[in-house]
Amino acid sequence: MAAGPCLRYLRAVGAPADVRRLLGRAGLLAWATVAAHAAVQGMGDPARFATWAGAFVAFGALYAWVTAADAPRAHVLAALAAQSACAVAMVAVQCRGWEGALLVLVALHLGSLLSRRAGFAWIGVQSVGLALAVAAHWSPRSAVLLGPPYFGFQVLGFLVVELAVREGRARQALASAHAELLSTRELLAESARLGERLRIARELHDAMGHHLAALSLNLEAVPRAGDTPALDTARRLTRRLLDDVEGVVNDLGHDRGVDLGQALRSLAQEIPRPRVHVEAAAATMSDPARAHVLLRCCQEVVTNAVKHADAANVWISIRSAGGALELTARDDGGGAAHLDPGNGLLGMRRRLEELGGALHLATGPGAGFEVRATLPR
Repeated sequence: MAAGPCLRYLRAVGAPADVRRLLGRAGLLAWATVAAHAAVQGMGDPARFATWAGAFVAFGALYAWVTAADAPRAHVLAALAAQSACAVAMVAVQCRGWEGALLVLVALHLGSLLSRRAGFAWIGVQSVGLALAVAAHWSPRSAVLLGPPYFGFQVLGFLVVELAVREGRARQALASAHAELLSTRELLAESARLGERLRIARELHDAMGHHLAALSLNLEAVPRAGDTPALDTARRLTRRLLDDVEGVVNDLGHDRGVDLGQALRSLAQEIPRPRVHVEAAAATMSDPARAHVLLRCCQEVVTNAVKHADAANVWISIRSAGGALELTARDDGGGAAHLDPGNGLLGMRRRLEELGGALHLATGPGAGFEVRATLPR
């Protein structure tokens, strides 16, 4: 079952499923407590109680849907508005004194959906509705006594969830930044290793190789008539040493490329959510600059999935297609009806095109987001 809007921050920071279920059930327990209090008080007027009970059941059904459904934000806000109306209607027809607790449950959800200003305005409106209903059912004095405490409880619940959401987002952003730093460090280490091997190979070739070659030529030029066993041995050892140096130079100078796959695996290991799956069997590149561009593309995809997609998984695949590398990255998030590339995606396209590559984007409602990048080797 997908977590509801006010529980998504728990899922985003990797909270166990039982914790998410417990929070949802706690709200339903509070809802049921209101019914228990009404049962103790008795039915009263049957017609009024029937209206009260209908609004009560409607509130519970809407709360269960909001908690469990992964619906668009506008639909969730509409359901919350209907819950507020149900709670106020319950007070207006047959006030039991505990209906204000239901408005606190609404405020908890608002903490993950609205800004502080909009949330406080919503809470103020439904609190005024509660006070007017209490005044009409009982008296203005009762409204003055009950209104402020319930308003304070709503504000407290809103702020608690808002702060929890902010903390979860900050933790997720920190984890993403840490993962990007680790993956970039892996790539830089690979580039540095490759550069150091090439430098050592050049030093051996330019210094020792030249001297050994000159020594070998001079030994060969010694008159053969004066050959001695020691001189003949010196010639053989010089030729063997020259061959060994050339072999070391060839081995060090062989460009095995930068292992982009290792950098991507470091990125995947440090992201708590979404889970990043990497398939990079052909991710060795000879040019560190091109490898860096592809790494940045992957980092941008993961960052977008964390910030915007509410995705549970991201799949990254790198394969060789002819003379080019093809990067495919997709998530299982909500997608979007219209594609509006931001600065990150536009910068990704520009960097790829500067190196002769191309970028293709695809998305749709409920279809997640997909990025395909090609880059010549």
